[in-house]
Amino acid sequence: MGTWGDISCWEESPGKFRAEARYRDLDGITRPVKAYGAGKAKAKSRLLEKLRTRKRGTDGTDADLTRENTVEELLDFALARWEQERVAATRIDGADPAKGEGTLYQYARCTNEVIKPALRKVKLYELTTPRADRFLRNLETNVAMSRTVLKQACDIAVQLGAMDFNPVSAAYKPPKSRKKPRALTPDEAIEFRERIIAWQQAKHYGPRRGADRVELFDMLLATGVRIGEILALEWSDVRGLDAEPAEDGTPAPVTAYFGWHLDFKGRRVPLRKGGADPITVTVDLLGVNALRRQRERGLPWSLVFPSAVGTPQGESNVHRNWRAARGDDLEWVVPHTVRKTVVTAVERHLGLEAAARQAGHAGTEVTRRHYVERNQIVPDHTEALTEFSRRIRAVGD
Repeated sequence: MGTWGDISCWEESPGKFRAEARYRDLDGITRPVKAYGAGKAKAKSRLLEKLRTRKRGTDGTDADLTRENTVEELLDFALARWEQERVAATRIDGADPAKGEGTLYQYARCTNEVIKPALRKVKLYELTTPRADRFLRNLETNVAMSRTVLKQACDIAVQLGAMDFNPVSAAYKPPKSRKKPRALTPDEAIEFRERIIAWQQAKHYGPRRGADRVELFDMLLATGVRIGEILALEWSDVRGLDAEPAEDGTPAPVTAYFGWHLDFKGRRVPLRKGGADPITVTVDLLGVNALRRQRERGLPWSLVFPSAVGTPQGESNVHRNWRAARGDDLEWVVPHTVRKTVVTAVERHLGLEAAARQAGHAGTEVTRRHYVERNQIVPDHTEALTEFSRRIRAVGD
């Protein structure tokens, strides 16, 4: 299927040539396909293009792969298919693409920078498990992603009959990081904040650098949301900042609606990271004061933390400023550390379920495994041992 026979060409009328071939369609039926041109070469060229187009799948790549195709061709095919699936998912209400735009960007980058340079011209039948294993073991970086991309591409080759089995399945698999969540203590949070201020003040001329970095830190610590969600926050998402206190003097609650995030290109896009549903967070007083200070700057844009020209700030800029300010002893502190700090604090005081809700997680497992720093101090459970203790001490006495 998807093949054609010899091409016949003849002059049908003066100056008009007809090229024709019999093509076996994917339904198994052989049909004639024809094309016209001003000369034999032109007619044949147009027919070949027509046949190739007919052979192509809906994703714009050759619909079938064979063992003679190269790894490069397989990867190009896979990337095109994944993009087609992503676009198709966006047209279905409530559907989440298996691979988002940011994921596919990373896949394409890994493909072009890591996998293709090493395996570009290797035929699919030559991509054995030993060869895939050797390729992965020789990589110094991007091992896990390279394995993921290559394995998923080979899955497609198996589906299309170009491979009998996936050679990457039994190839080297790098160990997973077992890095435990680490949260800031109150003293560490104060120290880190003071270092940001010192870094800002170290510039003695011109506008203060990183003018909003303290306010940004305070908002992260007051909400526990991701840095990309804070940077996407607009003033219209903030409620209660000017509300009058209650009759007893209790301040009115201030809330922030987080329903946007920055994508991999720094664009403000709907929903939170990974397509998660929006959440509304009650902002701690530390964050309320930060919002008021930020508003007092009088910036003429809708974003709470805009760039100098009113566009969303890049997450990489925040990371770079923090690296410059934090010092070697706090090199482990990144914006996501503050999120873990908030989630850990909520878990200690209100339990895991409350911590998961603060983080906006659908369940508690991700919260427990990746966000909450485990408490090394065991609660006082001695009351449960009282009967053993009392009776043994009585015998001993």
